[in-house]
Amino acid sequence: MRARAGVTRSPLRLTRTFEGSLEQLALMREFVVETAQVLGGNQEDAFACELATDEAATNIFNHAFETGQGRITLTMWRQDAQVVTRLHYQGRSFDPSRIPEPSLTGPLEERPAGGLGLYFMRQLMDQVDFEFDAVNGNVLTMRRILNIPERYGFMELQIERPSGNIAVIHVKGSVDGSNFKQLIEQVETLIPQGVERVALEISGCEYMSSSGLVALNAITKLLRGERAPDPENGWAVLKTLDDARSAPATAKPTLALINPTPRVDRVLDLAGLKNIIPTYSDTASALAALG
Repeated sequence: MRARAGVTRSPLRLTRTFEGSLEQLALMREFVVETAQVLGGNQEDAFACELATDEAATNIFNHAFETGQGRITLTMWRQDAQVVTRLHYQGRSFDPSRIPEPSLTGPLEERPAGGLGLYFMRQLMDQVDFEFDAVNGNVLTMRRILNIPERYGFMELQIERPSGNIAVIHVKGSVDGSNFKQLIEQVETLIPQGVERVALEISGCEYMSSSGLVALNAITKLLRGERAPDPENGWAVLKTLDDARSAPATAKPTLALINPTPRVDRVLDLAGLKNIIPTYSDTASALAALG
């Protein structure tokens, strides 16, 4: 069976219903790639949405529908700097938390079958949410922050002083090689004003490169009363990140991060910084820890 004719359109929202089975995957991929580009995504964004949707739909056709055939309504729209992909269907539910992370290091013959679909979805998309409802149907929603070139290099900093020795810096946009020194310089100007502890509120930070990690390392050293490393020696600076592990234990941290976006959180995790710089979900918690 082929997809229903016609596409339902509303502002920045496109919907198509696919009725059938695995034979629909090629049509779904075509729709997703075209729509992702219409919504402002580049080739990388379109590929991520295509592969994530293909894996999701394959699992639905194979496991959610008793006969292997059913209906999936696919909707995509733009929400700020994100493209949102939603699949709605009637079928069996499952507990995604019970799906183990696949082994990617052992020999092929020793790796368990399955599990890669959900893994790919979570790696390619910044947020993956499942809602199961036996009456109204199941909903899978995936969000991806778009690679918007004009956003890279743009950074806006706003400063709050909740107390004499604490500053909250709200970071919006991106922290990359073109602007990370501005973040370091901002902290350097606050220290003579009596600031001893800093909370970086980064819920509006859409992107952070390794240069942003260099900035975090420099800020940590500045707040400890040390001289910041030369930011031009990027790799050498990154190699000193573990210095924080051996720093003298203090009653309270000097640097905290607040509510990182999924993409930035992934970068922090890859660099091993989540075990070094404490992260909090809200400003009140961070201030309580710093205060």
